[in-house]
Parts: sequence; C-alpha cells; structure tokens
Amino acid sequence: MYSELPYAFAQVAIETIYVAIQTIIYSLLLFTMIGYEFKVEKFLYFYYFIFMCFTYFSMYGMMVVAPTPSHQIAAIVMGFFMSFWNLFSGFLVPRPK
Repeated sequence: MYSELPYAFAQVAIETIYVAIQTIIYSLLLFTMIGYEFKVEKFLYFYYFIFMCFTYFSMYGMMVVAPTPSHQIAAIVMGFFMSFWNLFSGFLVPRPK
C-alpha cells in the first residue's frame, strides 16, 4: 500500500511531536517535585535527557511491533529483551560484600 520509508518517517514525525509534549509536562512536574535548583540550562539538560529516553523507548516499541504479527507477541518479545537490558545495565549485579 505505502512505501516503507515514508511510512517510517511519518511514524517518527508524529511520535516526536507527541513525545515532546508529553516530556514537557512530565519534566515540569518531575523537576519541581525533585526540588532541583531551577535554572534554565539545568532544566533544558534535564528535558533533553528525559526526551531522549522517551524517544528511545518509543522507537524501540515501534521497532519491535513492526516485524511481529500482533502487539501481544510484541509485548512478549519486548519483555524478553528488557530482561537482558536490565541484566547488563547494572540493576541485577550484586553489590560487593
């Protein structure tokens, strides 16, 4: 029906706008709840970090859904990879005694 590249670009464009709006609301709430010193450069750095994390996981979700036949199977596949990410990111590494 559609070519793959324009379809992928459209998905990324729409998700980027949605994630930017979601991130500004989340960042404003979280930044004030944490109690960081409110300076523009610190807030923009915080916003950038949160925005990139949200974008990364949104794009990862679209990447997993694309080759799988349904979103239920994509959720199972995503859970498998999330276990490995947590294993190698330091969350499950025991502390030295």
